[in-house]
Formats: sequence, structure tokens, C-alpha cells
Amino acid sequence: MQTYSDDDGLTFSQPQIILNVTKPNWKWVALGPPGGLLLQSNRILIPGDYSTNSNVISGSSSTGFVMLNDFNGQIDKWYLGGEINLHNYYPNEGQAVELLPNTNSIFINSRSYTTKRIGAYSNNGGITFNKVKVLNTLVQPLHGCEGLAEISITRTNLSLYISHDNGEHWTYIKTICPGSSGYSSMTILNDQSIGLLYEKGSIMGGPASLTFTIIYNQTTWNIC
Repeated sequence: MQTYSDDDGLTFSQPQIILNVTKPNWKWVALGPPGGLLLQSNRILIPGDYSTNSNVISGSSSTGFVMLNDFNGQIDKWYLGGEINLHNYYPNEGQAVELLPNTNSIFINSRSYTTKRIGAYSNNGGITFNKVKVLNTLVQPLHGCEGLAEISITRTNLSLYISHDNGEHWTYIKTICPGSSGYSSMTILNDQSIGLLYEKGSIMGGPASLTFTIIYNQTTWNIC
């Protein structure tokens, strides 16, 4: 479904059903997390994943995909883009970025069914993905979370990595949250600082709170 706000999130429109972006044999569909992109070409790109297995908890049959819109989000103009698949890794939840300055050059960093993350590349704005690879320098908890973690068993040690070669290789910067942590969403703010919203702590295996912090203030990394 789709809804929008034109007052910075104070109010939202009535939700509308998005058609033509699923297939009859899909048993599970999820978008993000955390969000999508508005490309330089004005195309909207939303990453997601689907499974043809009704046991979605297993995660062992997931495939990444993107949905696209070239008409400013018009409800009847959404369509399916390319799929992201890698044998025995089963890519699922992913975050997309546009690789500037090239128009329609996309990189998606996805969870997998293993302790490794998957990188997928598109040079046509998500219509197809011409390269899918294992990101060996990144680890994640098995059945883990969007936040990158230093250890591969539990959802702890939410950490920040950086790539200087369009996602081919990654370098560890700092640990943001040394304790229990979960999903995260990072964004550039109006003053060009970088903010991070993430799940922090654990209560009975689930997140205890949502935390927002400025992790970069134009000159230095601010790590809690």
C-alpha cells in the first residue's frame, strides 16, 4: 500500500493499494528496510524481497527485487524491476544507494541466509542487476538485522563500515552500539551531518527502544 505526506510527516494521505508489483506464486513480500531512493533520473526505486515458500521464518527461499516508478510515485505506474539472487545465499532485506556521478548506477547491500551480506549492482536504474557478489569483509548475525555487526551470532555491536570503491570493499570505522541492537536507518540531514535511527537494547529478545544519534557532524564521527 502507498501513502504520502506533504507536511513533513504531520499528516498522511489515505493509503492506496499498489498493483502489478507481485506475482501469483509469491507467498511473502516485504519492502526495505529501511527505505528507497529518488534517483537523479527522477525514478523512484524501492528494494524488497519475496519468497515462494510459505515458511518465511526459514528465510531459505528468499529473493531480492526492486519496484520502480518513473512518474513521481503515481499509484498506477509502479512496476517490477530486476531480481537479486545468489545460489544458497538467498538475498532478502536490502538498502540501496545510487553510485554518483553515474546516472542510474545502483548498489544494493542485502542481508542473506548466511553470516555474509550480498552486494548487487545495476547500471540501468534497477531494471536488471548485472553483478551479484558476496561482500566478504562484512558480517551479519545469522538471521540478523539491517545494522552491520562485528560478530555473527547475536544482534550486538552495531558498527559502521565505509567503502571507497562503490561497495566492492569495506573498512570498519567504529562501533556505534556495543550492546544489543537491531534494525537501523541512516540518512544525510539538511546541514550535511549524518543521522542514525536504530533499535537499541533488548527486552525478552526484542528491542528496548528506538534511538536517534548524529554519527557524523561534517568533521568528526560521533560514536556513542
